[in-house]
Amino acid sequence: MSRSAFRRRALGLACLVLATLGARSAAAGGPAMPASPGTARDFLIQNVCVGRSQTVLEGVSPIDGDPACTSQRDLMPGETLPYHKHDHPAAPDRAALARGYQRHDSFPVETSQLGIVVEHSFDFGAGRGRQFGVFDASDGGDITLVSPQALSFAATEDGGAGFQLFVGEACRDRVNPAALKGSWIIALLDPLRPFQGETVARLNDLKAGRQSSCPPRLNAAFTRWYIAPVGYRAAEGQGAPITLMSLISEHYGGAQPQSADHVERFYFTRELGSTRWERWQNVSHSRDFSPDEVARAASDLAASGRCSHAPPPAGGAPLALVDCREWTLIVPPDKSDGDRPGFFIDALRARRLGGGLFAAPRNSR
Repeated sequence: MSRSAFRRRALGLACLVLATLGARSAAAGGPAMPASPGTARDFLIQNVCVGRSQTVLEGVSPIDGDPACTSQRDLMPGETLPYHKHDHPAAPDRAALARGYQRHDSFPVETSQLGIVVEHSFDFGAGRGRQFGVFDASDGGDITLVSPQALSFAATEDGGAGFQLFVGEACRDRVNPAALKGSWIIALLDPLRPFQGETVARLNDLKAGRQSSCPPRLNAAFTRWYIAPVGYRAAEGQGAPITLMSLISEHYGGAQPQSADHVERFYFTRELGSTRWERWQNVSHSRDFSPDEVARAASDLAASGRCSHAPPPAGGAPLALVDCREWTLIVPPDKSDGDRPGFFIDALRARRLGGGLFAAPRNSR
């Protein structure tokens, strides 16, 4: 199952390599961490840097190596953003588009029905009529939920498939908060076990116009998650590459890894929240793309140099990396005291999508 065809290809750009077929996936190599809701939230939400006076440092991120950053903590609900995460431009665009193409912040949001959710915004600022900080036609985001049993995506919106709700096996009749939990699974949670495992998620996506009733059938998606150290690139002039312990989740387009149509891989870090995304496509058979189209996307991607190398997901399917974003280019806020978050979920609330599932608490201003 795919959220959209070659997701987030609004600019027609891709990442780095045509992966060598048969190469092994990144192995779980990090320290054992309990798969608790608290640890899950720590990986979802980007951190702020705190100085010696216990105040948040504006324009400083946890990966800058700034000695003024004496400690760090998760961004809190309603707190302004002291920096933004952007993706890296392709080599030919570095002079004209120094801030990349997309801003992608990860912050907690209070809701009346789902408690605290985490928004990961997709804010395009390159191209005709697009501006960072303004909800343009191609913008959107992901909404993640943390329940006692699972970490999962509840909703998404991008320029391809529009706004979608994800529902799982708890969806019985009408869509309610329980139906969203454990649908697009990122990881299953069990405080007595480490962050490592696999399952077959059963879910469906509900697009505009059919988001109140449960679907007649669900799709199967093999899912694998693990903790591993990952090297991330730094922007030019922002220091050396950095290795961060990462929660990695692989979502396969089908119940069997060896025959999956595609794989979406998500990387989350305690320092930056959502940090990288990849789309891998089956070279030998894809529902929506011919082999020539897959090869062309992978070739364009390889020439762009926007993302660092990654091994292909395990499972035996012949996979090519066709799209990627790595949000480790750090940009200061537009306002001196930080920028207000709420980019994507504000738009959802204004349009009354999702049946009020994401409505603000009644006592909020």
